[in-house]
Amino acid sequence: MAIAEVISVGTELLLGQIVNTNSHFLAGELASLGIDSLFQVTVGDNVPRLKSVLKQALDRADIVITTGGLGPTADDLTHESIAELFGVPMEFDAETERKIKAIFRLRGVHMSESNRKQAHRPAGSQILHNPRGTAPGIIWTVDEKNLRNIGVSDSMRTRYILTFPGVPGEMKGMWYETAKPFLAGLFGPGVIWSIELKHYGISESAMAEKYTKLLDGTNPTVAPYAGNGESRLRISAKADTVEHAKAIVQPVADQIRKESGHLCYGENDDSLESVVARMLTQRSLTLAVAESCTGGLVSKRLTDCPGSSAFVKLNIVAYANESKMKLLGVTEQTLVKSGAVSGECAAEMAKGIRELAESDIGLSITGLAGPGGGTEEKPVGLVYIGLSTRTRTYTSKRNFNPNLNRSEIRLRTASDALNMVRLLMLEPALLEQEYAAIRN
Repeated sequence: MAIAEVISVGTELLLGQIVNTNSHFLAGELASLGIDSLFQVTVGDNVPRLKSVLKQALDRADIVITTGGLGPTADDLTHESIAELFGVPMEFDAETERKIKAIFRLRGVHMSESNRKQAHRPAGSQILHNPRGTAPGIIWTVDEKNLRNIGVSDSMRTRYILTFPGVPGEMKGMWYETAKPFLAGLFGPGVIWSIELKHYGISESAMAEKYTKLLDGTNPTVAPYAGNGESRLRISAKADTVEHAKAIVQPVADQIRKESGHLCYGENDDSLESVVARMLTQRSLTLAVAESCTGGLVSKRLTDCPGSSAFVKLNIVAYANESKMKLLGVTEQTLVKSGAVSGECAAEMAKGIRELAESDIGLSITGLAGPGGGTEEKPVGLVYIGLSTRTRTYTSKRNFNPNLNRSEIRLRTASDALNMVRLLMLEPALLEQEYAAIRN
């Protein structure tokens, strides 16, 4: 398998002024060709540093891809850095200048003299045409002599340099039209195919410990990831075709699904809300939601799902105690005795919204998302979730880290609530194991 390295050029990337979507795109595209991308580097508009990362990349990769630094201004220095690294001159390409002038004519604008800079390329390279802009790239097959001159180890192995502008639309057009077919022809059929198995209710460390033996595999590989209160296992395989790669992944994926059980809620683009939406639709069930501290986040996530009008009956954001009493039937006695942030209040909210909406399931959330407002008895991060059916009401108490920010506590609370709905439909006994249940 060939190895590629992506170098993103631009001081604006290092300053955080632009999000680097190009490296994300190229990583996926290289994987689709079966080409390993082991390193991604971001470097500013500086010739010595750019030459350094280019030399390093040529030492450890077969294919070096750069994006950015091909514009007409003085700080666009990618091609100049490549030429200086190899000690070759920059050559003027009349055909490229003609194409650049034609683009300006179509725009009805006179071409600036500075744009002539873009018609130059390092001697020995070929122009990679840019049909959408004025910044062409290059494709350069770097031979043994050039590699040896800059001290690259293993100089007997040919390297390839491909450069692209930083504008994503221009880069993608050049990739699909020229670069991808070029690389596919060089390195033959091949693919890296992956699937992500998404888990909720188990930490990344616990999952890594559970599947320690699988993490040592080589083809397929298994790697754990975490984020937003969830954990994921990515399974990847290399093969000559997608079908072959899927066949390699399938037994391991099936094993993980079986061993994870209800902890594995979906794969790839699945989210807790999309899975809950699918389950509600398949079972012809309806849901109503009453939210306090999450401010409508659960409602938003559910109604972001296409077709949500079929299963969402009513959503209410009830912050004030008065609203909880008038709209949801929470008793004054409960609010005085237990408070709005309590399991008793969550249970009454869930039952109240279910009865008000005449839905199959009622879901409620009340808590303290912060910042501030907590006490020793009821700290920031304390959350109660209620889930009501016609026969039973479940309550969940969570104490999230008070050092999490307001958005993070809300996000994790909303995910917990959605997961409770999922478990209810998957197998009510699972809720009995994990949450308190009281008769309606």
